[in-house]
Amino acid sequence: METKSLFALAESDDATGLLQLLGRRTDVPFVNEGGETLFLFCLYRGKAKCIEALKQRGDLTLHEAAAAGQVAQIEACLSAAPWTIQTLSGDGWTALHLAAFLGNDAALTGLLQSGANPLQWGRAFDSNLAIHAACAGRRLGKDAFAALIKATGDPDVAQKGGYTPLMIAAGNGFTDAVSALLAAGADRGRKTADGKTALDFARERGHADLANSLA
Repeated sequence: METKSLFALAESDDATGLLQLLGRRTDVPFVNEGGETLFLFCLYRGKAKCIEALKQRGDLTLHEAAAAGQVAQIEACLSAAPWTIQTLSGDGWTALHLAAFLGNDAALTGLLQSGANPLQWGRAFDSNLAIHAACAGRRLGKDAFAALIKATGDPDVAQKGGYTPLMIAAGNGFTDAVSALLAAGADRGRKTADGKTALDFARERGHADLANSLA
């Protein structure tokens, strides 16, 4: 019942009520049925007051810190438990996935330098790598994205259905990613299981400039 009450307060972005109900508890994070912690739940849904309140409260987990872009907290978590760098969050992501999707450049590069494996597949609704998550999120900076490509090793690594990073970036209008992937040798002629190329996705989603660069 307490967990349901906490998530109800988070849903309504009631930071005061949330902190009061949490009190001084800093033990195992509360999670919902989807495996989301309170902080990730708020972050995914843009509950700004609760996000800030939970940040100020401190003690974010590794995955929460990666999602929030808190480099110092990431370092503290890894110092205390280095092995957690490749663990999955309750909702199926590595810390690297979360930093990549949410565009936290410093967090991502720090995780890579600490040994995060970019070839670790997520196990959420969409089994993918951090590079696919970055293309879907459209927020990672040029340098961080280039570092992720290099660390991944294969710019054409495909997720389920044959979707490559180039296809995902093209479909999402992520111009910097498309440029970086092409520069890294990504194959613009690759097709999904149903026969679509990155050019097709750019055209379908109305990204004319990207379509021209992929033609």
